[in-house]
Amino acid sequence: MENTQNILSVENLKKYFPLPKSGLFSREKRFLRANDGINVTIRRGETFALVGESGCGKSTLGRAILQLDAPTEGRVRYYEKSGKETELTACTDREMRALRQRLQIIFQDPYSSLNPRMTVGRIIGEGVWTHGIYPRKSKALNDYVLEVMDACGLQPHFINRFPHEFSGGQRQRICIARALALRPEFVVCDECVSALDVSVQAQILNLLADLKEQRLLTYLFISHDLSVVRHVADRIAVMYLGRIVELGETEEIFRRPAHPYTVALLSAIPSIEEEKREKIVLRGQLPSAISPPSGCPFHTRCFMAQEICSTKPVTLQETETGHFSACHFAEMVKNGARKNG
Repeated sequence: MENTQNILSVENLKKYFPLPKSGLFSREKRFLRANDGINVTIRRGETFALVGESGCGKSTLGRAILQLDAPTEGRVRYYEKSGKETELTACTDREMRALRQRLQIIFQDPYSSLNPRMTVGRIIGEGVWTHGIYPRKSKALNDYVLEVMDACGLQPHFINRFPHEFSGGQRQRICIARALALRPEFVVCDECVSALDVSVQAQILNLLADLKEQRLLTYLFISHDLSVVRHVADRIAVMYLGRIVELGETEEIFRRPAHPYTVALLSAIPSIEEEKREKIVLRGQLPSAISPPSGCPFHTRCFMAQEICSTKPVTLQETETGHFSACHFAEMVKNGARKNG
């Protein structure tokens, strides 16, 4: 059954941010279309990666899925192991508060996402006693916090220290411990290694992989770094201008990308292999999400664009089992076409 194989499904999710009027007497309502009709299903136990350049709507989608920012339109369904289905977009604040124990997030910036006035012990333990797992100020809570800290590579004597006393990598471990202390099933990792040095990134990624296996977690891994994503993700969704333009198994996307934007992203990855990809520089600037281009939103920068691309809208279509692309010429792309015309 679907609800035993999947943990989340997103249907036609849109998140529009209202903007001020363009003029004093203007009646036009303007919106920034951060997410514009997202459809995706996340399987239980997988690491599902969301990639794309800055400003494409990745973090907004993660927050909308968890209802931290209410979607403008669409539905998000959460499937429990028991088979119970919950529509998150229809939940009240009180109902969502109860579900937050199972659906957690690790934020991008470990420097701004920790309360500087709280000790490490209180940061990790606050959600635990709030959800009634252990009583506040109890020995059981203290012991449990120490247990979670140990699992995340934090020394016991850190428990009474404050965030400013730690490095970026240690702070991110605190953020991970805070999320995992609630024993969630699903965790959004929102660019959680992008602010860290490369050597520290590897440590945090290894920690996340170990915790996923030990605690049977499902990750939504948001990143702009495809070289990182290749080593952690089971499936990848590529986003451009608020839409998913390609979706598929990680190795399939790296081996035979089916969208010109994905091809361009892959070409930018540094490689020491003998057969390097031809580097593709995208022309122009990222279009405005306030008034996106007609037809395919990528056509203004695409090296394969034809007349049909500027006039005919395109949606995700399955090019082969489990591999989807939103391109009129997906098969040509997969077969190695690279040049315009």
